[in-house]
Amino acid sequence: MVSRRKSDLLSNLPDCLLVTIISLLPFKQSVQTSILARRWKNLCLETTNLVFKESEFVNLSTDTETIKSKRSLFVSTICQWISSFTGEVIETIVSLTEFAASKQIKNITIDFSSPASRKIDVIEHLVTLMHYQNTEFDITRIFFNLIHVRNLTICSFLIQMIQECEDPMEMHDAMEARHLVMRTNLHANEFVGITIFLNSCPELESLTFHMDTTERIVRISMPLDPKVFWLTNDTYECLERTLKLVKIKNFRGGSNELHVLKYLIRRGLVMEQLDLYEAKGLNDDQRRLVLTAAEEVQKNVGRGSKHLRITLHKA
Repeated sequence: MVSRRKSDLLSNLPDCLLVTIISLLPFKQSVQTSILARRWKNLCLETTNLVFKESEFVNLSTDTETIKSKRSLFVSTICQWISSFTGEVIETIVSLTEFAASKQIKNITIDFSSPASRKIDVIEHLVTLMHYQNTEFDITRIFFNLIHVRNLTICSFLIQMIQECEDPMEMHDAMEARHLVMRTNLHANEFVGITIFLNSCPELESLTFHMDTTERIVRISMPLDPKVFWLTNDTYECLERTLKLVKIKNFRGGSNELHVLKYLIRRGLVMEQLDLYEAKGLNDDQRRLVLTAAEEVQKNVGRGSKHLRITLHKA
């Protein structure tokens, strides 16, 4: 009786509310709702939230070949599911982003199970998935399909590989990102990629560097002097007009962190807040380095904005 009452209550809800409920479910469960009743058959296809979780397909405790096979199945399932109601064949990850753009999906999460990649946003997962497809494409096409995304998180891999594109400083249309998070080591191999994103996001309002020592350096570039690079680098539209907030999480006070910070402080004409979040687990010597670095940027760097406040947040 209780189950029937609950069923009746759900049946009385309008489709728009049912779609909202379905959008909160994991991928597998959202698809399973299609068998509840005739009315539910196609409701899952109207979801505004796509969450593809690798953990539902892959057991990381198995052998390497099995993991590789299951990951290929994971990609295939995503593409087949989308194709089942678009009427189009989704053959590449670029096609997946084109689907997202056409449906104006509010949130896409493709969640890989390893701790290093968990909770990283859509772009990193899309690029990771490329390893399980035998196709070549211009990586900038991903951004062409996601130019309307307002909140964007990118990984070190993408920051590095975007430099391989032909004429990368001319990335299709300008992106509309307002809030950009970079998971990075601020390694010299990432510097050019960082500037590409600054150039491509003219409306950027906040920029976060999430210092992540687990990120790998996968691209070997010509040696460059970090100090000279940032002293001589051009400015960008977002630095002159819109960028007001910069954060560095897991701040350790390293030399490359300081070079990037000094550049942003000098060039950021409308910056209002620079937040430095001290890394956890530092010893006394490392904490002293953090304090020295924070004092350096607070006292010895000319500021482009007279309204800028610099704050060090202790771990």
